[in-house]
Amino acid sequence: MQKTALGLAACLAAGLTGDCWAQDLKATQRVSETQIGFDLGGSYGNYTLTIAGPNGFHASATSKTGTPLIDLRRIGKFDDGVYTYQLTASTDETVAVRGALDNGRAGGPTDSMLKGVATSGNFEVKGGTIVKYDPAATESKRQ
Repeated sequence: MQKTALGLAACLAAGLTGDCWAQDLKATQRVSETQIGFDLGGSYGNYTLTIAGPNGFHASATSKTGTPLIDLRRIGKFDDGVYTYQLTASTDETVAVRGALDNGRAGGPTDSMLKGVATSGNFEVKGGTIVKYDPAATESKRQ
Protein backbone atom coordinates (compact mmCIF):
# COMPACT_ATOMS: atom_id res chain seq x y z
CA MET A 1 0.00 0.00 0.00
CA GLN A 2 2.80 2.43 0.90
CA LYS A 3 4.68 1.65 -2.32
CA THR A 4 1.55 2.36 -4.33
CA ALA A 5 0.96 5.68 -2.57
CA LEU A 6 4.62 6.65 -2.99
CA GLY A 7 4.54 5.75 -6.68
CA LEU A 8 1.38 7.77 -7.21
CA ALA A 9 2.87 10.77 -5.40
CA ALA A 10 6.03 10.56 -7.53
CA CYS A 11 4.01 10.41 -10.76
CA LEU A 12 1.90 13.38 -9.72
CA ALA A 13 4.96 15.41 -8.74
CA ALA A 14 6.65 14.67 -12.07
CA GLY A 15 3.49 15.55 -13.97
CA LEU A 16 2.94 18.83 -12.14
CA THR A 17 6.43 20.11 -12.85
CA GLY A 18 6.34 19.52 -16.61
CA ASP A 19 4.86 21.71 -19.31
CA CYS A 20 1.13 21.23 -19.69
CA TRP A 21 0.05 20.96 -23.34
CA ALA A 22 -3.59 21.45 -22.37
CA GLN A 23 -3.32 25.16 -21.49
CA ASP A 24 -4.17 26.38 -24.98
CA LEU A 25 -7.93 26.96 -24.94
CA LYS A 26 -8.59 30.15 -26.93
CA ALA A 27 -11.28 31.90 -24.90
CA THR A 28 -12.08 35.50 -23.96
CA GLN A 29 -13.62 36.13 -20.54
CA ARG A 30 -17.10 37.69 -20.71
CA VAL A 31 -18.52 39.09 -17.47
CA SER A 32 -21.55 41.05 -16.38
CA GLU A 33 -22.59 42.10 -12.86
CA THR A 34 -22.72 38.58 -11.41
CA GLN A 35 -22.21 36.30 -14.44
CA ILE A 36 -19.08 34.86 -15.98
CA GLY A 37 -18.89 33.15 -19.36
CA PHE A 38 -16.55 32.95 -22.34
CA ASP A 39 -16.39 33.73 -26.05
CA LEU A 40 -14.40 31.06 -27.86
CA GLY A 41 -11.86 31.37 -30.63
CA GLY A 42 -12.14 27.81 -31.94
CA SER A 43 -14.24 24.67 -32.24
CA TYR A 44 -14.54 22.84 -28.93
CA GLY A 45 -16.96 20.64 -26.99
CA ASN A 46 -17.48 18.97 -23.60
CA TYR A 47 -16.97 22.10 -21.49
CA THR A 48 -16.53 22.35 -17.73
CA LEU A 49 -16.34 25.73 -15.98
CA THR A 50 -15.27 25.65 -12.34
CA ILE A 51 -15.07 28.64 -9.99
CA ALA A 52 -13.58 28.80 -6.48
CA GLY A 53 -13.66 31.81 -4.18
CA PRO A 54 -13.50 33.15 -0.65
CA ASN A 55 -14.99 31.31 2.33
CA GLY A 56 -15.30 27.96 0.57
CA PHE A 57 -17.29 29.21 -2.44
CA HIS A 58 -17.35 26.62 -5.22
CA ALA A 59 -19.44 26.41 -8.39
CA SER A 60 -19.26 24.24 -11.49
CA ALA A 61 -21.20 24.01 -14.76
CA THR A 62 -20.86 21.68 -17.73
CA SER A 63 -22.09 21.69 -21.32
CA LYS A 64 -21.59 19.40 -24.30
CA THR A 65 -21.90 22.03 -27.03
CA GLY A 66 -21.80 25.64 -25.76
CA THR A 67 -19.68 27.37 -23.15
CA PRO A 68 -21.28 27.27 -19.72
CA LEU A 69 -22.27 30.46 -17.95
CA ILE A 70 -22.27 30.78 -14.16
CA ASP A 71 -24.37 33.39 -12.38
CA LEU A 72 -22.98 33.79 -8.88
CA ARG A 73 -26.39 34.99 -7.59
CA ARG A 74 -28.02 31.70 -8.59
CA ILE A 75 -25.42 29.66 -6.67
CA GLY A 76 -26.22 31.35 -3.36
CA LYS A 77 -24.36 33.66 -1.01
CA PHE A 78 -21.01 34.89 -2.29
CA ASP A 79 -18.52 37.30 -0.74
CA ASP A 80 -16.29 40.04 -2.08
CA GLY A 81 -12.78 38.90 -2.95
CA VAL A 82 -10.68 37.23 -5.62
CA TYR A 83 -12.16 34.22 -7.43
CA THR A 84 -10.34 31.67 -9.59
CA TYR A 85 -11.85 30.02 -12.65
CA GLN A 86 -10.85 27.13 -14.88
CA LEU A 87 -12.49 26.35 -18.21
CA THR A 88 -11.73 22.98 -19.79
CA ALA A 89 -12.91 21.58 -23.12
CA SER A 90 -12.04 19.02 -25.77
CA THR A 91 -11.06 19.53 -29.38
CA ASP A 92 -11.90 17.37 -32.40
CA GLU A 93 -8.28 16.16 -32.42
CA THR A 94 -7.56 12.74 -30.96
CA VAL A 95 -4.47 11.76 -29.01
CA ALA A 96 -3.11 8.31 -28.23
CA VAL A 97 -3.88 6.78 -24.85
CA ARG A 98 -0.60 5.46 -23.48
CA GLY A 99 -1.90 3.10 -20.81
CA ALA A 100 -5.37 2.00 -21.83
CA LEU A 101 -7.03 0.27 -18.90
CA ASP A 102 -9.41 -2.60 -19.58
CA ASN A 103 -12.28 -1.81 -17.22
CA GLY A 104 -14.27 -4.88 -18.24
CA ARG A 105 -16.95 -2.96 -20.13
CA ALA A 106 -18.06 -3.82 -23.63
CA GLY A 107 -15.77 -2.45 -26.32
CA GLY A 108 -12.56 -2.96 -24.34
CA PRO A 109 -9.89 -0.34 -23.82
CA THR A 110 -9.64 2.58 -26.23
CA ASP A 111 -6.40 3.56 -27.85
CA SER A 112 -7.29 7.24 -28.40
CA MET A 113 -9.26 10.06 -26.81
CA LEU A 114 -10.15 13.67 -27.60
CA LYS A 115 -7.40 16.18 -26.82
CA GLY A 116 -8.17 18.31 -23.75
CA VAL A 117 -7.51 22.04 -23.58
CA ALA A 118 -7.90 24.51 -20.73
CA THR A 119 -7.58 28.09 -19.61
CA SER A 120 -7.69 29.61 -16.15
CA GLY A 121 -7.55 32.97 -14.47
CA ASN A 122 -9.02 35.27 -11.86
CA PHE A 123 -11.73 37.83 -11.40
CA GLU A 124 -12.69 39.98 -8.44
CA VAL A 125 -16.01 40.70 -6.76
CA LYS A 126 -16.45 44.09 -5.08
CA GLY A 127 -19.75 45.21 -3.58
CA GLY A 128 -21.47 42.11 -4.97
CA THR A 129 -20.42 42.87 -8.57
CA ILE A 130 -17.72 41.29 -10.74
CA VAL A 131 -14.96 43.77 -11.63
CA LYS A 132 -11.75 43.41 -13.63
CA TYR A 133 -9.10 41.79 -11.46
CA ASP A 134 -5.96 43.87 -10.91
CA PRO A 135 -3.40 41.85 -8.92
CA ALA A 136 -1.16 44.91 -8.41
CA ALA A 137 -3.99 46.88 -6.75
CA THR A 138 -4.89 43.94 -4.52
CA GLU A 139 -1.26 43.50 -3.44
CA SER A 140 -0.82 47.22 -2.66
CA LYS A 141 -3.86 47.13 -0.35
CA ARG A 142 -2.27 44.31 1.69
CA GLN A 143 0.90 46.32 2.38
